[in-house]
Amino acid sequence: MSRLTVRAVRSFAWVILVAALIFTPAAINAQTTKGAFITTADAQVRKGPGTKYEVVATIPNGVKVNVVGREGNWLKVESKHGNQPGYIDAKNARPLEAKQTAQIQKSSPSVAGAYRTMGDTDLREGPGSKYKVVARLPAGIKINVVRAEGDWLRVESKRGGKPGYVDKLDVERWRER
Repeated sequence: MSRLTVRAVRSFAWVILVAALIFTPAAINAQTTKGAFITTADAQVRKGPGTKYEVVATIPNGVKVNVVGREGNWLKVESKHGNQPGYIDAKNARPLEAKQTAQIQKSSPSVAGAYRTMGDTDLREGPGSKYKVVARLPAGIKINVVRAEGDWLRVESKRGGKPGYVDKLDVERWRER
């Protein structure tokens, strides 16, 4: 073979080797497991990556989450409220493209129904922390959510109480016990 052909074969082999290393399943997984994700079902947040770990919260379906890593089939998520990081099952979330982020703010899946406050929670006049607090809801009470607006849930009382908004991360779906 001529020097040019040998050089071309070596170059081609090098390209194939690099491509094989870059596009391994682990490398592809690593590239897609950081950043904005959206929950595709109610996702239990656990203290560690597995079902043997304690459930510390439940993130409702359709909520944007910040994924900072992956361990097996578990996504490590960080709280925007300063809570401890936790893990959700990867089957309950999918990566969010930049253009989808804007769409989710406008049209979120139906979240209406009964929820429970996970701790003492502020009920605000509008969908954001800049709005005035109209009431303090105690931990563990059942609330009636009618719709989502971004990361905030509109709460309306069935007894004529003042309506308002709570952060999605402060509540979980109500389950009869």
